[in-house]
Amino acid sequence: MIKRKNQEEKSRQTQARITQATIECILEKGIRATSTVDVAHQAGVSRGALVHHYPSKTSLMQAALEDLLNREVGSVRDMAIRVKAGELNFDSLLKALHEHFKGDMYMVTLEYLTNARTDPAIMEVLVPLAAKFNDSLEKIWEQLVVSSEHSSHEKRVALNATLCMMRGMGAQSIWRNDPELYRDMLVFWKQTLLELGFSATDNNRRELA
Repeated sequence: MIKRKNQEEKSRQTQARITQATIECILEKGIRATSTVDVAHQAGVSRGALVHHYPSKTSLMQAALEDLLNREVGSVRDMAIRVKAGELNFDSLLKALHEHFKGDMYMVTLEYLTNARTDPAIMEVLVPLAAKFNDSLEKIWEQLVVSSEHSSHEKRVALNATLCMMRGMGAQSIWRNDPELYRDMLVFWKQTLLELGFSATDNNRRELA
């Protein structure tokens, strides 16, 4: 029994190394240019060991995507804990989302989004996991945003408008490195949301900058 558990743990560790190596390779080369040989080398395992866990490049890419988005959901869960503890306010959440959508993990996600458009297998995995991530963010938004004058649907629209803006800023950062502009855009969007009546506390309504 102990031997079996040790084997299962070793197998999980190997899979984690492989999926992390896949993400690193995608970040460096893109999905299409990443081969299973590249991933095996990056993970420090033989190609045979990689194929044992992931028989095809498609299964490998699916596993890496699932691992990536599950970790993203975990990061959202951590934000929820900080909200409940009073450590995260409206302004901090917007800044945290901006950091999320300009980081390496978002760049990897962009690779998947581009490929999902023409690859049904990736799209099939992407849709439910991305929905899970968005649902997690919506729960945080509901907890954080104090707005009796808005319906749940209106709050959802405000969140998704925010996410679309963050994604656009993240994509634009690929060819335009302008931190001051992005900071000013965040201030503008925060002002817009507050003026529409969305805030975490009454204090936030007065702190527009």
